[in-house]
Amino acid sequence: MSAYDRSVFEADDVDYSQPVALFPLPTVSLFPHALQALHVFEPRYRQMVEDAAGDGGLESAAPIAMATFGARDWRDDYGGTPPLRPVVCVGRLVRHQRRPDGRHDIVLHGVARARILAMHEPDGRRPYRMAEVVPLERPRAARPPMPAVRAALHELLSRPRLARVEAARQVLECFGEREVPTHAAVEVAGYALVRDAEARYRLLAEADPRRRAELVRDAIAELERLVALAERQGSEEWPKGESWN
Repeated sequence: MSAYDRSVFEADDVDYSQPVALFPLPTVSLFPHALQALHVFEPRYRQMVEDAAGDGGLESAAPIAMATFGARDWRDDYGGTPPLRPVVCVGRLVRHQRRPDGRHDIVLHGVARARILAMHEPDGRRPYRMAEVVPLERPRAARPPMPAVRAALHELLSRPRLARVEAARQVLECFGEREVPTHAAVEVAGYALVRDAEARYRLLAEADPRRRAELVRDAIAELERLVALAERQGSEEWPKGESWN
C-alpha cells in the first residue's frame, strides 16, 4: 500500500481530553499523513482494536497512538510495562478486518504527533496501556507552504541514482502532485525514506515543519551517497539477497 492517500490526508480532530490507546513497537512505525498496515495478533492488542473500533463505523472509532519502546532491553519486560519514549503518533483506523480466529488486519492513518503526559497502565478490565497526550503542533494551525523546500526536495529526488530506489520514485510522484501540500509530502518522504531508528524518532519528535524538511533532505542525500557507493563497488560485489527496491 502507498504511504499516502489523498482521501484521508487532512488530519481529523482528536479529543485530547480523553486517554488514547497505545500500541508500542521497537521503532517509529507511523507519521502524520502516512498509512500503516498492521496485523494484530496479541490478545491485549486484539482487545485494543476491538475497543477502538466499537460497534459503529470507522468514523466513530477511537484513536490509537503508535508508541516506541524507550530502552534497548524492552524485551525483558515486554509482557509488562516497559518504558516508552515520550512522543507518539496518533492514528485513526481507516481499514479494519476481523479474522475468524480473532486477529485483526488494520490500516492506521497518521493524524498528529503528540507527547505523553500521563500513563494509564493496564487494569483488570483493560489489558493494554493508554495515555493522556497533548499535540506537539497546534490543531488546525496553518502550515508554511515552503515552495523553495518543495523545489529542492523534488530536484534531489529526481537525480538519476535515486531512480533506482523504488520508495524514492514513489515519494517523487507525491511531490509532483500539486494538491499534496509540502508539509504532507515531507511527512510521507520521512515515513518512506528515513530508515535509521534514531533518525525516525528525531523526525517524529520534531515540531517544526521546516526542520523536519531539513532532516528528510539529509536522509535523502545520505541515501544517494549509499547508492553511489554501491555503484562504485559493482553489482557483483553487492551482498547477496540485497536490493535497493
